[in-house]
Amino acid sequence: MKKLLVLTDFSPNAAHAEAAALRYSAKLGWGIVLYHTLPFIPLIPSDTAGPYVTETTSMLFADARERLSLEADHLKKLAGSVPHYHPDIEIKNGEGTLSDVIEEISGQREIEMVIMGGRSDSALEHLLTGSDTAAVIRKAVKPVLILPTGAEQYIPQYVVFATDFNTADLPAIDFLIDLSETLGFHLDVVHVVQSNEVAADIVPEVTFSKFLAQRGLSCTQIPGKNVHKGLHEYCRAHQANVLAMTHGRHSLISRLFSQSESLTAITDKQSAVLVFPPAFNKSV
Repeated sequence: MKKLLVLTDFSPNAAHAEAAALRYSAKLGWGIVLYHTLPFIPLIPSDTAGPYVTETTSMLFADARERLSLEADHLKKLAGSVPHYHPDIEIKNGEGTLSDVIEEISGQREIEMVIMGGRSDSALEHLLTGSDTAAVIRKAVKPVLILPTGAEQYIPQYVVFATDFNTADLPAIDFLIDLSETLGFHLDVVHVVQSNEVAADIVPEVTFSKFLAQRGLSCTQIPGKNVHKGLHEYCRAHQANVLAMTHGRHSLISRLFSQSESLTAITDKQSAVLVFPPAFNKSV
């Protein structure tokens, strides 16, 4: 069975993402893996500390597992409102930071997508400034959906994919096309044309356009002084629920990460961000 990997730290933000994952699970027919990781417990250099450290670690893991069980039970109760839906929910504990564990856990064959909560501000702002989130999108193997707490429309109706005509975007678009067939959202592929942009090589754009045409899609060119403002205005005008993009060495997100000036959020507090990490291409 295909599954959603839902990262939780038991916070209200994570609970919001869990509820969203339940909707996705019901619509897609996928299972849920509810995952929490504990940081490493540092060893205390003492002859008498060993048993204490072991006991403390065991207690923390037991507590986390109990809380995961409670979260799973809560989700199953919520699922009762969905006719003919009986969720398959698995709970897992990990040890280490998300940066330490996300590659292995997200790389498992049955995992199709990772879902995590963002802060109360915009999902993209969280993506660019939240250390845990940044680590997840760098090292995850599967697409990562980041949901701000203001996102009330769990199942998207309108998804905008921002492209730089990078070859890494191609499998990401195919993934979204497959997803749209079940979820029923409209997929809109866009490219922001900055006022000072000069295309030195049009081959990538031509190749990309042919790829889209074969799938019944086209790319909308958005004029804008900068990428941030252009995408923000377009997403707002079209009431996009999700902004999707790839992350890699030459990707749009890499350029956003390299910006030194204060970042203006592209999406608002009601929109999610779906990121295809660098390792995604190797997994498809």
